[in-house]
Amino acid sequence: MELKTLYERINATIAKLDLGRIWPGFTPLRFALFDDENCFFAGRFIEKTDAFCANTSINYGGEQIATWKVSEETDTAVLTSKLVHEMFHGFQQLRGWDCWPNELEALWRYEYRAENLGLKLRENELLLGLLGGHDEAAFRELMSLRKLRLSKYPYESDYELKTEEIEGTANFVEWQVLRQLDAKKAEALEADMRAMLTDPSRLFPIRIPCYYTGALMINALIGAGAYDFDAAVRPAALPLIEAAVPFEGSFPGMEALTDRAAEAQKAFSAGSEAIVRSALERNEVVLEGPLELVIVNIYNARHFGEYLTSTFFLMYRDEGGQRMLPGNFVIKMRDESTIEKVYRWETDEGA
Repeated sequence: MELKTLYERINATIAKLDLGRIWPGFTPLRFALFDDENCFFAGRFIEKTDAFCANTSINYGGEQIATWKVSEETDTAVLTSKLVHEMFHGFQQLRGWDCWPNELEALWRYEYRAENLGLKLRENELLLGLLGGHDEAAFRELMSLRKLRLSKYPYESDYELKTEEIEGTANFVEWQVLRQLDAKKAEALEADMRAMLTDPSRLFPIRIPCYYTGALMINALIGAGAYDFDAAVRPAALPLIEAAVPFEGSFPGMEALTDRAAEAQKAFSAGSEAIVRSALERNEVVLEGPLELVIVNIYNARHFGEYLTSTFFLMYRDEGGQRMLPGNFVIKMRDESTIEKVYRWETDEGA
């Protein structure tokens, strides 16, 4: 669909929403739609600069706006909900939220451990169970499991909480927008929550399921009468986690969940190795370092040995300033911030 027509359709759909009922104080931001060549914003086509490279929120001309790349036909209600998700990231910026995780650091430091992931799968079961309404026993177990994971895996758990606060809140808003626009689409999103959060293979990269666990944690906190929309996920949940009785012993199926997580972890590592190997064998080098890494597409980035992956784009800095390179890449790193070499990567993986 032509950008102008789609823009007008989405703009009209957003005008029908009651965003204040979803999140007090949240109002729509302006947005831009773009494709490989064009960009449409504020009722007109504008120059497409490197700033328009991802589905996100950016500061454009001193104004916080949402951006979305149009690459295929998408249902209007779904696309509207996703644009409002990006608008909420702009709202977070404007409100001065300070819980943003260090994504590049986490790519190197987050360790996938079977026990932690097995416990997380049990948490996911509890969160999904609380979709049907508050259950005090399930809620207490959820808080106790989180307390255990925070004590045993502090870096990993803190990263997840921060991601839930940023992406989980935005996904909660996206979910509630769908509830206002199309109940069946909202039900489809809930079905995908169930499918993702009970499938160990979909815990990787860990950032992706945090979109759903964060949204479901808000739902659980609201059900417990413990949610403060000014506090978001982490500040609202941490006091309850800290006050919980420490989890001891096991739960039914704990060993099986841990075993399933271990198998999924092995498969993910093997997949990452295969991606790197295929790019090295193809050997299409598009950049030579040393160059400063600015950011990769953190949504589904992977780390394997001295390599990182990025889909859709790579941002780096050379002597001429910051640059954006479109495409999918395997990046050989000299250290955690210095690019040694960039290989093009042929992939069907989305972002």
